[in-house]
Order: sequence, then structure tokens, then C-alpha cells
Amino acid sequence: MPHSPKAALQQVWPAPLEVSAEQMALAALRHEIDVLDDQLLALFERRLAIAARVGRAKDAPSGPHLKLRPDREQTVLDRVLAQAAPDNREAVESLWRQVVGWGLARQGRMQVQVWSPVEPTRAFDGARLRFGAAADMRAVHDPQAALAWAAGGHGVAVLAINAGDPWWTGLRRQWAMLSVFDGFGGETPTALAVGRIDPAALPGGRRVLVTAGGDAGDGAGLRRRGLDTHHGWTLSLTDAVLPLGGDEGCVGSIG
Repeated sequence: MPHSPKAALQQVWPAPLEVSAEQMALAALRHEIDVLDDQLLALFERRLAIAARVGRAKDAPSGPHLKLRPDREQTVLDRVLAQAAPDNREAVESLWRQVVGWGLARQGRMQVQVWSPVEPTRAFDGARLRFGAAADMRAVHDPQAALAWAAGGHGVAVLAINAGDPWWTGLRRQWAMLSVFDGFGGETPTALAVGRIDPAALPGGRRVLVTAGGDAGDGAGLRRRGLDTHHGWTLSLTDAVLPLGGDEGCVGSIG
């Protein structure tokens, strides 16, 4: 039989008659938190067990693709945040990311390499929020090596833009098997996450374009927000719904 708050108080204070009303109220609140913690623990462990089963399910991405489903994560997060009180949404998103990260770890610990020579802390913070504490993250000094590593299906590369290396041009050439699936740094991202993502699992949202022709574009007439340029190549975002790898130069999307 569970102990009542009053019974708990009798174990703490030898003279229960001297307990104030404020102390009684505090003990009752702490007891309620203990009960909720037990419930949260049971639900979390149940979720971890189901996440492990999902990783073995037949509809999980197979082959060279990572077991990441950014589209599913986006749908679930949007649903959860829509139910949360406005003042709690930031906390709910942070907690939910941790829960999902540990669930993914049951399918294989996520490996993340981060290249950000200018603002490493900002990139790391964004990546940590996105992938959770369960992810194995480390800083690297060579974006091309990180791309080659991600292309091998080993994990995710988080790479800064406008940082002295136009690595993103390779997404139309030697790294065409990689896709951008998230961005960090606010409305105008300063770093992008890339990996071998099942094209069907990319999130809905702004498409990421790599096009030849500089600011003038490639003649597609799309409305774009420029992120970086290099020797006639442009990295940009568009709200237009485009297929991955099409003539418009779509290399991924940011939810």
C-alpha cells in the first residue's frame, strides 16, 4: 500500500504535531511528484522497448540509408507541440528530442560529426538539441572527410556554411547520395545536417537547393533565399515543393 504524505512526514519529523501547514503542503506536492516520476519512468521504458521493435520492423528504411525518419519525427513533434501549453513548448520540444534520441539509440547509437570552425558551440548546441544526449558527437576538422564518412552510411555530418569551405557544392556531384534533412541556427540556418536518408523520409518544409549560375539562378524562376555562394554556385532555400535530385537542384529539405 503506498505511503501517504502524512506517513512520510512522520518518518522525517519525530514530532508530527510541530509540522506546519506549509510543510504539510510541500510534502504532499513532493509525494505527487514522486508518483508522477514513477509513471514517467514506466512509460519511458515502455517506449524504449517499442522503439527497439520499430528498428526491427519491416517498414524501417533498409539498405544504405540511416534509420532516421525526419518526416515521422516532424509529424510527431508537431502533434505533441500542438497539445502543449504555449509556455511549455520549448521545454516539451527539448524533452521530446531526448526521448526520441534514446529511442534511436536502441536501434544503434547515432554517430554525429560536427564541423564548425567559426561558431562551434552554436553548431554543437543545435545538433545536441536535435539528436539528444544519446548521440555520440565529436568535432572534426575536415568537412570533406566528414562527408565521405556520412556517405558511407556511418552517421550524420553537421557542417557549417559560410565558414570557408563550400562543401555543399559536392551535394550535386560526388556526394549526391547524401541529403540535407535539417538546419541549425534559426530561420536562416548557419549549419546543415546531411546523411544517407531515405528520400521518402525527408521532412516537409523548405527545400534546399544547390544551383549553378550564382545569384542569377539557373533559370527555374524559383523564389529563393540565398545562404551562400561560391564561384557561380549558390546554396539557397525555397518554399517550392520540389523532388529530390531534380533539375532544380534540390538536395534535401528543412522541416
